[in-house]
Order: sequence, then C-alpha cells, then structure tokens
Amino acid sequence: MYKFNEFGHTIVIGKTQQGKTYATQKILLEQNKGTLFFNTQLEDLKGYINVDRNTTFKQMKQLLKLGKKLNYMPYPLLKIQFQEIQFLINLLFSSGGFTKNDNIYVVIDEVHLFTKEAQDSIERIATSGLRFGLNGIFLSQRPANMSNTLMSQSNEMLIFKCSMESQYFKSYGIPIEEILQDIESNGKYSFCSYDFNKIKCYEKI
Repeated sequence: MYKFNEFGHTIVIGKTQQGKTYATQKILLEQNKGTLFFNTQLEDLKGYINVDRNTTFKQMKQLLKLGKKLNYMPYPLLKIQFQEIQFLINLLFSSGGFTKNDNIYVVIDEVHLFTKEAQDSIERIATSGLRFGLNGIFLSQRPANMSNTLMSQSNEMLIFKCSMESQYFKSYGIPIEEILQDIESNGKYSFCSYDFNKIKCYEKI
C-alpha cells in the first residue's frame, strides 16, 4: 500500500475521472495524520468530516490535532474559494500548534485553477510549510498550468493517466512515456509514484 511522504510535499497528477481524488482521500484515511482537504469539487468524502466557512478555525484545529480528516467545502463561487484558501493558509501558519513531528496534511484539489494571489499562499506551504508542520498534497489535471514552485519543492509525484504534456514532464527529467506504459499495463485507475529518482507502480486503490 502506498503512503504519502510524512516529511515532504507531493504532487498528484491525472486526467479527470482517473481516480486521483478518490485515491488521495482513501490513502490518507490509512495514515495517522490530521488532514485538511480543500475540496473544490464540493463532493462528500467517505470517512471525512465536512467543514466549511461556518466552522470556527478553533474547532478545525482541535479536530486536526486529534488526527481527524476534514473535508473543507468552500463556497461554490470560485472568487470566494480563492479568498477562503488564502484565509485558511494564513490561519494555519499564524495559529501555531503543528510541528515537524506533529504535522498535518493540507490537500488542495485542482491547484492549477487558483489566481495569482491564491497561488502565492499555496506556494507558501511548498516553501515554508514543513517548518510549521504543514505537508502539502497538490492535485491537478493540468500540470503545465501549475505553479513551478510547487513542482520544484515537492519530493514526489503520484501520476495517474494524464494528457501527454510530454515536453513539460521532460523539462523536469520525468520519463513520462515509461510511466504511462506502466499505468496502462496495470489497468484503469492504477498509478505510479515517482520520487525524481525511481518509479514505483501501483494497481488501483
């Protein structure tokens, strides 16, 4: 069974309906870490506690410290979602209480959709989050539109079947053709992890 890195950040890439969101939330259920899943798709996640802008941050923090999995359901309007992610990230950094050894996962779905201002906040997790006990997991179906900072600061990628943005992957030295062949041979919803050194392929969750 795959486990997310407890001491670094991870990027999860794949086309829509290929299992990246489902696999991410299910894998995290098996890990003993508090998780805040910023769910831009507004879907219920089995085993997660739904929270939103009406939940106080104090309540969320208490649940995260207990290792609970929180499914943050933002307001449906994208403009408001951008504001909410900035506000949440600022609170996570300023409130304290999480450390390298008592850390949580911060999952942000469809990370390529966010505006420049929101991206700046998300990049703060990638560049400074580990010192504050914040491990980022960044999901995207369009990696070429994603922040370069997220890529450069992440330790590992989970790759599901994705569009052939081959030049993008090759610019980072990622052997995407080999990875996609492995995924195809393992069947629908399978994925590979790649730590910029070696490839490991997994069957579907």
